[in-house]
Amino acid sequence: MEKENPSPSSSQVPASILQSVVVRDAVLTAFSLTGSLSAATALCSSLVDDELPEVHQAAAVLARLHQIAMHRPKH
Repeated sequence: MEKENPSPSSSQVPASILQSVVVRDAVLTAFSLTGSLSAATALCSSLVDDELPEVHQAAAVLARLHQIAMHRPKH
């Protein structure tokens, strides 16, 4: 019988890696909304809330992008 390799839990993944994944998801989401990488990075930058701790900023931007996407007209 084969043993399955358990996937690492979020507590085993360094916070910097998790933060990088969230930043990547935010930029990709913004890109899908804008169609342009430069516009996507500008949109992400405009959504950053400097009052939040740095570790929460990317997640907040991603949440805001999801909210924007949900309120956009569907094709």
